[in-house]
Amino acid sequence: MNDRATGRAHWQDLTAERGPSAELGAQAVGERRFWRWTAVGLGAIAFGKGIREPNAWSYTQAQLDYSVGFMRRGLFGAALRHPLGLNLYGHFAVVSTALLLLLFAVLALLACRSKLAERTPPGELLAVYASSYSVTYLAHLNGYLDIPLALLCIGPLFVRSTGWRLGAAAVATVVGILIHEQFFFAFLPVLVVSVAFGAATGKTAPERKLAWTGAVLLAVLGVGMTWTMGRHAAISEAQTAQLARTIARTADRPLNAEVLKVLPRSLHENLEIMQTVWRRRTFIPAQVESLLMFLPTAGVLSWATLLLLRRWMPGKHRWLYAGVVLATLAPLSLHLMGWDKNRWNELLCLNAFLMLLSVSRLLGGEAVQLPVRLRRACVVAMLLNMATGGGMLDGRQIRPFPFMRSPDAASGLISQRMVP
Repeated sequence: MNDRATGRAHWQDLTAERGPSAELGAQAVGERRFWRWTAVGLGAIAFGKGIREPNAWSYTQAQLDYSVGFMRRGLFGAALRHPLGLNLYGHFAVVSTALLLLLFAVLALLACRSKLAERTPPGELLAVYASSYSVTYLAHLNGYLDIPLALLCIGPLFVRSTGWRLGAAAVATVVGILIHEQFFFAFLPVLVVSVAFGAATGKTAPERKLAWTGAVLLAVLGVGMTWTMGRHAAISEAQTAQLARTIARTADRPLNAEVLKVLPRSLHENLEIMQTVWRRRTFIPAQVESLLMFLPTAGVLSWATLLLLRRWMPGKHRWLYAGVVLATLAPLSLHLMGWDKNRWNELLCLNAFLMLLSVSRLLGGEAVQLPVRLRRACVVAMLLNMATGGGMLDGRQIRPFPFMRSPDAASGLISQRMVP
């Protein structure tokens, strides 16, 4: 018998010994590989639908600093504007895009560290978020402070020790609120709940007490800082005008005046403006349309999170359910203070994904086979995500694959207008 025949016989013997279990194992590996590459492919499409260069609003906001006194939203510009030359739009665009790519890289790394695909085989949940309109809208927010705020929130979620996670979350909270008070409403609840998870995993009473006490203190820190910023960090009209002149001297792009108008505005004035927005006849239909774009993804991810909690922490930690739900829904509170409805609802999906990854990483146990209904819902959500499009900031619309306008179409339109 030649070597090839001998090798074939040996393989047949091994296959016979392994039997159906080996075939099932190979099938499971193949399914995981399929969903991993599906997540990568759908994520690339979702990202490509929304990516753009930073706009004038984000460029102007990055110029804010403490040159005229302590103020809201000044830390990012004060820390990075001069060292990185963010007054030059080209530098700002490069830094912003690097932060955006870093955010998605960190999300992918957290997904790997959480072992979500292994604990919820074969891995549809990763593809659900990767395909989502949340990814598209995050790419569209290139340059906005939402990106560094999200990075600050994700950092502490890597830390397993409750004490160290509390310390990292406290630092992130202070820095985040100094960058933008939006951190308190959108991301602090995620960190508070992640610290409270230590009460479910702690093996001793002191560990559980540390988790509860730390979660409360972290929330108090956030409330105190946000109240202080709202009370003492608004600048006057004269200071705003002086800041605008200072920024304009070195900026190489026109500034967005609306950014500067926000700085001296009080919370009461902002709420009065929002009341006029709420009275618009188009307000409710627009809110419903926006939620329909984001709720399928958030709903599927939250469904999976609560299912995992029920399997890994059955019955005895009901407060975990409430904490996860509240942290996921937290960005909806921003609807009371701003009219960027898609922006807030995008954060709803992001928080749902972060809660799912946190539960898998910090509370994860044996692998859980997802119910057939949930797996079908994942596929439906992915299909909806790929078909989803809507209004973006600055009046932009979703640009489908291949994500660019044809120069022939533009020249054809011009020629049509020139025909008498």
